[in-house]
Order: sequence, then C-alpha cells, then structure tokens
Amino acid sequence: MRLSLIALVSILAAGSAPLFADNIPYANVGQLAPDQNFTATATGSVTAYFYSSDAGDEDKIILWDKTSGKMTAPSLDNHSSAVGSSVSLSVKAGDSLVFIIDNISTGQYFSSVGYFGDPSPKNYNDDGYNHAYSTPYSGGISGIPSGTYVGMEDLPVTGLKPLSGSDLDYNDDNFIFTNVTASPTPEPSSFILFGTGLIGAAGALRRKFAC
Repeated sequence: MRLSLIALVSILAAGSAPLFADNIPYANVGQLAPDQNFTATATGSVTAYFYSSDAGDEDKIILWDKTSGKMTAPSLDNHSSAVGSSVSLSVKAGDSLVFIIDNISTGQYFSSVGYFGDPSPKNYNDDGYNHAYSTPYSGGISGIPSGTYVGMEDLPVTGLKPLSGSDLDYNDDNFIFTNVTASPTPEPSSFILFGTGLIGAAGALRRKFAC
C-alpha cells in the first residue's frame, strides 16, 4: 500500500509534465529501425514541429509528397530552430510521404525510405538505409500537439556487420508530424507469402467452380 501511495504522490507532484506511453527515444540503438510507410491521413496540411536535436552536424528537414511531387525547401535548422517551430506541406488524403534530412555539414541526404520501401532509394537517400524511426506521440511538450514522432539519423551507414559510419541512435533530428499515418513496410518475403496465398485462393476457387 505504501508503494502505491508513493507512486500516486509522485504522479501528482509531476503536475503538468506529460506521462508518455510513447516509445521515445529509440530503444534499439545500433540496429536499423523498421521501414515505415508514411501517408497523409486527411486532405489539408502535414505539419512538422521541431522537437529536439542531438546532432553535431547542421541539418534541415525536407517534406516530400511523392504522390503530387511537391516538396518543401530545407528548413527547421537543428542548431537554430526553437522547439515547436514548424513547417507545413499541402497534401491530399492517402498521399505517400517521405521525410528527408539534408545534412548541410556533409552535403548528404538521408530519408525515411530504405531498401524495402522503394526499389531506388538512392534517388533521395545517399546510403539506401532507413534513417527514420517513428512512434505515436501523445502531446505535452512546448504546446506541440499529439501526432507521430519521427527521429532521424543524420550519419551514413557504411556497414552493418560490424556497424560502421553511423551509430543508428535515431535522435539526431526529432520532429512531431501531424496528419500522418505510419504503417510497417512489408518486406519482400511478406510479398512472396501474400502472393502464394493469392495463388492458393485462386486455385481453390477454380476447383470449386469446376465441380
């Protein structure tokens, strides 16, 4: 009973401090974060709010609507932006979105799409690996609304076994995105299994109608 009272007092003493159920920050440092598909939830604007940065390099964020081809100019400099400052992009519901880190210090680009997410990730990702980790964000920091937390890695991966080039901590540049839905990107094996299932279903239907 005493432990329960202590816990309750601690919660009340926290006042307005947010109680996060969110998986922030990234827990699997040194491992690639799972690829995610980002889409616009509704027609309107996708807004990125600057949350924090732990990067030595100077970086900016680019929002790219792959469906329409529209893209924001590099903005929200990680060394000078105030927490809660934002940039928006006009979108339509269901549009496919990519978030890109422009590493000003090295001249490289790294994005939220890795090998599984696109057949040619090097078009906008200098090493081809996924540089974004995402998780739901419940709100509470500097007036930033709830949305999707995206932590970006700004260093290139030059090898995985052993890991080299990057630390893959996904906390170099961190943002909260509103009007964004994140969903896992199926790996090639998943597509194969899905295709096999469709073939099996088609065969069953064919046998049924042949009877």
